[in-house]
Amino acid sequence: MLWPWNCFLSAAAYFQDRFKESEFLRENFQSFMMTTSTVTATLSMLYLSHKQQDASYTLRIWIALFLNAFNFTILAIASVTEEAWHIVVYFIYLLLSVFFSAVATSLSQNGAFAIANLFTPVYTQGIMVGQAIAGVLPSVAQIISVVSVESTSTGQAGQSSSSASSFVYFLTATGVSVVTIFFWMSFYRRQKAVINHGSVLTHSLSGDIAAEPSRKYVPLTALLKKLYYSAFAVFFTFGLTLMFPVFASTVLSVNYVEGVTSSTSWFRPNVYIPFAYLIWNAGDLAGRLVCGYPQLVMHSQKNMAIFAVARLIFIPLFFLCNVNGEGAAISSDFFYMLLQFAFGITNGYIGSCAMMNAESYVAEDEKEAAGGFMGLALNLGLAAGSLTSFALVAEIE
Repeated sequence: MLWPWNCFLSAAAYFQDRFKESEFLRENFQSFMMTTSTVTATLSMLYLSHKQQDASYTLRIWIALFLNAFNFTILAIASVTEEAWHIVVYFIYLLLSVFFSAVATSLSQNGAFAIANLFTPVYTQGIMVGQAIAGVLPSVAQIISVVSVESTSTGQAGQSSSSASSFVYFLTATGVSVVTIFFWMSFYRRQKAVINHGSVLTHSLSGDIAAEPSRKYVPLTALLKKLYYSAFAVFFTFGLTLMFPVFASTVLSVNYVEGVTSSTSWFRPNVYIPFAYLIWNAGDLAGRLVCGYPQLVMHSQKNMAIFAVARLIFIPLFFLCNVNGEGAAISSDFFYMLLQFAFGITNGYIGSCAMMNAESYVAEDEKEAAGGFMGLALNLGLAAGSLTSFALVAEIE
């Protein structure tokens, strides 16, 4: 579900490199990207959460998957033709692409969490793990595409290799999106009786979409009363987490010296930065995998909220690292990567605990709505974090 979001985050450094002509766009592109994505996703989730009755959650997922595949295909084509684009036009196009990715993410999140809540909590945990994998893979793809394709020469040849590596990257994203369609198709066929509550299936353009029955409308305020602490834990956890891309894209290796470090060194920013994303996402994945063991899952809503707030300690710790290459109080790449890993594992663990336990605090006929509500809390957190990132960027710059 968060595959598109993580793809854009991993490629943020590449996009910023395209805006060298405009210092304002280069410095603020990532914040514009995150804000466009999270605000769009939040508004979409508000609408989708409200439209519960007669909602076809399966149709929402189908639309999202095909929209992602189409969007990444166009991005791959645009990456090798970008030199012909005016910088402002290219900037607007990228934000539009982020917009449609956010809509697709909202559709898939709303549908997937609603359907997962019809099953045991392990299904929700599976979604959370899938989201983490969707964070790891773009980072790996980004590093591989740069290392395998990028030319060590300068000038036009270097620009051409950069476009080639981005083409490979986005084409890989398209491939993963297509594979996801087949996985969803397989799952739906095996579980359609549960998903559709035994309703009569009707033929549609997508071939096997169910006409889902009318549902009881559950007010968001009613869900908030039952899930207040869980929703806050998710909101605060993911809101704070949106600070990590700002640091990941600005913290440089303490072993990197511009104009001196070898162009093949892994300490150079176009490899070191994606590697930092990879480490964070690996931690996030580990945190979500831990929740696969029931005895390790936190069940207290209040404790989840407390631990979510405690993660604030990471922000001052990041400022001890080599931000913008201006020097580090703790001159160690290992310390920085360990910090990213810890920030990731706490995000994955707290977020998964809160999402998995939501269904246990609501009535049986409220479980689908609760899944959508928790997805809304997640997106509200991301939106708040992206807006806050502007202030963080201003502080760092």
